[in-house]
Amino acid sequence: MLSERERKLIKEFGLETLENISFPVPHKFVSRGIFIAVRGIDEFKRMLRGEPFYILTGIMPSYKLIHLGTYAIVESVKYFQRFSRITIIAIADIESLSTRNIPLDKAREYALNYHIPTYLALGMDPEKTLFYFQSENPDILKIAGDVSRKTTFSELKAIYGDITPGRVVSSLIQIGDILFPQFSLDMMGLVPIGLDQDPHMRLCRDYIRRTDFYNFKQVASIYVRLIPGLDGSEKMSKSDPQNSIFLPEDDYKALRRKIWRAFSGGRPTIEEHRKYGADVEIDVPYRLLTYILDDEDKWLELGEKYKKGEILSGEMKNITYQILTEFMNKFKSHLDYYRDLVLNGKINLIKSAEDLKSFV
Repeated sequence: MLSERERKLIKEFGLETLENISFPVPHKFVSRGIFIAVRGIDEFKRMLRGEPFYILTGIMPSYKLIHLGTYAIVESVKYFQRFSRITIIAIADIESLSTRNIPLDKAREYALNYHIPTYLALGMDPEKTLFYFQSENPDILKIAGDVSRKTTFSELKAIYGDITPGRVVSSLIQIGDILFPQFSLDMMGLVPIGLDQDPHMRLCRDYIRRTDFYNFKQVASIYVRLIPGLDGSEKMSKSDPQNSIFLPEDDYKALRRKIWRAFSGGRPTIEEHRKYGADVEIDVPYRLLTYILDDEDKWLELGEKYKKGEILSGEMKNITYQILTEFMNKFKSHLDYYRDLVLNGKINLIKSAEDLKSFV
């Protein structure tokens, strides 16, 4: 169920909800309401009907580890990867430099040693996935230059609020990321994002309508409910390690302490809990299971028992911890393999739109 804030933002941003959308393949993100809205409903429907499209997302290499919240975007990309012609992942090293003060060589180290192996270990198809570094791709600068010609400072300020030179650079480069594949691919694009990233898509779609230099096809965005922080906040953040779960977590005792501190939807006393049951909409341990537990029947059963008070808050935290450690063990069993693959140059690393032609 959507939160009040999500409903407000969907209405405020003018997004379309997904009640009448028929997804071609079942998935837990569909049945559990993790896909919540779309911008570009007509383009999105055409993609689902089989028209060609590419899917694109980005990695911000500002820290060596990725937190569990990133899993929501990776899993979304994996779902649409089944239907897309190609999957493209930008390593946002220029953006990381301009907004997070991370040198390009450090960003490259983080990406090759940690981020790209993590995405692959989470199940991205290495054969259908292409990676590139913003700093090595001249095509995105061509688009960014044209965007700057068609965008005013007042418009950026209206969209983003407090604007800085770093934010300006980041915004222009991101539109280049989203659209550069169309220099070689005559198809639409799809970008899975959280609601907080919508300003980029509004600016991008407006630019496509304005530009007289390029003939871009329109792009759409699918909005994903982000995994909450352990304290119940809107989303996990790597800047707040105690409220985040990282990939990987090597200290399982510390992981257990994090789960036990997580915000609970249980009642203050056992008696009240048995009588009224838990509020699963705000219970962080159960919400984590909504994302990582594949077994639909088990997820539904746990939710019903928890809402009825048959499972206590502490029991739910124990269950979540056990399932999360299984998830973590499976992830770690793949991580070293994919790190070796990346460091030995056995992934699809491109430098321009021209390189896309041999993959489609």
